[in-house]
Amino acid sequence: MLAYIQGNVLHKSPGYIIVATQGLGYKITLPEGIIRELAESVEFYLHEAQRDDGRELFGFTSVDQLELFWKLVSVSGVGPKSGQKIVYAEGIEQVKAKIMVGDLTFLMSVPGIGKKTAQKIILELKGALADEPDISALDLDAIEGLVGLGYSRRDAETALSGLEEEGTDDRIRAALKRLSR
Repeated sequence: MLAYIQGNVLHKSPGYIIVATQGLGYKITLPEGIIRELAESVEFYLHEAQRDDGRELFGFTSVDQLELFWKLVSVSGVGPKSGQKIVYAEGIEQVKAKIMVGDLTFLMSVPGIGKKTAQKIILELKGALADEPDISALDLDAIEGLVGLGYSRRDAETALSGLEEEGTDDRIRAALKRLSR
């Protein structure tokens, strides 16, 4: 099973690209918004879906995206194309947060996701995502700020946990004090 690819983009089309690596070309399914932003050299984490009529590779820019995708496609009624659309609908942390709070509107805004499927996703994944650290929308901004300053996501989450400060700027300042110790 293919899990990762690094190479050069040979061709871009709506819904897929062809990546050349070591003399072979691989067709990778991606959302059109991502395709437009690609450079010549790319790397993706892959999910290989087998069907009766062949195989299809779905590309993701991070392991976190791929792991969320795997959780999504484990839900009955969510196929690989729908799962990928959900993962790329917003930033990975925002998608997880919206599933955790039960945001039906967000999920239903993703093409191909109806009310029943959105309800299933929330019902089945709310618990699975609850095992991961709980991140509020306020913390998402603070985490992104700390990551932008060069800290790892894990260090940022740890530094922000348990802080009582209100407001993103105050939380970042307090987290920086913790990280400087």
